[in-house]
Amino acid sequence: MAAEELNESNLVEKAMSAFRWVAALRFLGQMVSWLSTIFVIRFLAPEDYGIISLAEVLRTFLVFFSVMGLGQGLMKVKDLTPQLVQKTLGLMVLINVSLFVLQFFSAPYIARFYATPELELVLQVLAFSYLFIPWTSIPSSLIARELDHKRTSQVTLVSNVLASALSLTLAYMGYGYWALVAAIIFTMVFNCVCFNLILSYPRIPSFHFKGTREVFSFGAFIAMSDIFYVAYNKVDVAVAGKYFTIAEVGFYGVALQLATMLMSKSIPLFNVVAFPAFARMNAISGDSNEYLVTTLRFAATMVFPVFFGVAMVGEDLILLVLGTNWVQISGIFTLLVISVPVRILAYVITPAILAAGGARLDMINSLITLAFLTAAIVVLLPMGLEGVAIAWSLASLCLFGVTVVRGGRLLELPVKRVMGAAAPALMSSIVMCLSIYFVNLQLPDVSPIFSLYKIPLGMCVYIAFSWLVFRSSSEELIRVTLRLMGRT
Repeated sequence: MAAEELNESNLVEKAMSAFRWVAALRFLGQMVSWLSTIFVIRFLAPEDYGIISLAEVLRTFLVFFSVMGLGQGLMKVKDLTPQLVQKTLGLMVLINVSLFVLQFFSAPYIARFYATPELELVLQVLAFSYLFIPWTSIPSSLIARELDHKRTSQVTLVSNVLASALSLTLAYMGYGYWALVAAIIFTMVFNCVCFNLILSYPRIPSFHFKGTREVFSFGAFIAMSDIFYVAYNKVDVAVAGKYFTIAEVGFYGVALQLATMLMSKSIPLFNVVAFPAFARMNAISGDSNEYLVTTLRFAATMVFPVFFGVAMVGEDLILLVLGTNWVQISGIFTLLVISVPVRILAYVITPAILAAGGARLDMINSLITLAFLTAAIVVLLPMGLEGVAIAWSLASLCLFGVTVVRGGRLLELPVKRVMGAAAPALMSSIVMCLSIYFVNLQLPDVSPIFSLYKIPLGMCVYIAFSWLVFRSSSEELIRVTLRLMGRT
């Protein structure tokens, strides 16, 4: 028993160390990426973002077919051999060549469906990205299996910086949506080359698939879950592309990108560490709930004040950062960003569900959310883009609900315990928003730059209320933060 506790303790420390490397290097990369995105938005027209948003609907959907959960399967399998790696690589090669052919030759029909001729060539160029995926996914999964993220985080940092510089330069030179296409292709090629330089593994695929059932069966459920995940994250854009103008799609796409920017970059950062850590922890002790609850409490303390605060200053920030051409997205942005925290908490729970063998359960959760979102969009579509945004936020609540209830049963984690982990941050954030609202009533005509007083005001209220009312949770947050920083 003592050996198990030692192993579990070592595993947690290794996960913490991995998270520190991933967080530190990817944070630097994402800061560059976010700043670049903001400037690129200023240089591009809504129509440019509309085209890219529609192209990403199909591409993002097919990307999840491209890996079929096989990477996660390699992380979870106990006895990993070079032959199994080669066979898994062979499966990925077959899948991705097929996806390349599918997207390349279906591009004209998709462009015709959306009455957007420019979409055809964009989809055909992006189709080449599938050819690099097998030799990117396999080495990254093998590294994640060992929780050794230092080198991959360095690659990601350089990749983000160079891709951001490329897209910004091309946007400034007037290349429009091609600036974004070029950045996507560059990132795929650069990551593929670097991963194969830093890791030695069997690079020649094998097309004899006997013995891959464990990897493929586990990966298939993850793949279906990911497909439904993409569907409920892209069905809003897919519908908007048919019923709204390309410029309106661009406005909605930018609002959604800004609202989910932090989430879309931070969740993969967390999951690349969390899934292998939960999987190893379950193998050692059969229980990872204490680690999960602490992670939920820490995540809630971060995301609720940040996203609620952004919702309170969204219009001012958009006006200052993006200019008057984009200020009309502020209402849609607020409707979207207010629900992001609960979506993030659902994604935090998901790796624990997968590590406990709940790939099928996660797939069904995604299917339920997809059905809910589709129905909500149909009902709220007459309200315009605001209706689509409300449907998206309601789907976030649905996802959180089914993840907590159904996932909690698998993990033997009561709903009350999950809600108890999130409640202090939620209540403190509500008090923060009310304080900002009432102060704003007394200062209604403040210029956008001076209206940013809401940020330090919100921080002070949140910290003070959390410390006075939820002292124990605040102290635990400090301990976790110090541990993440490598201090005890």
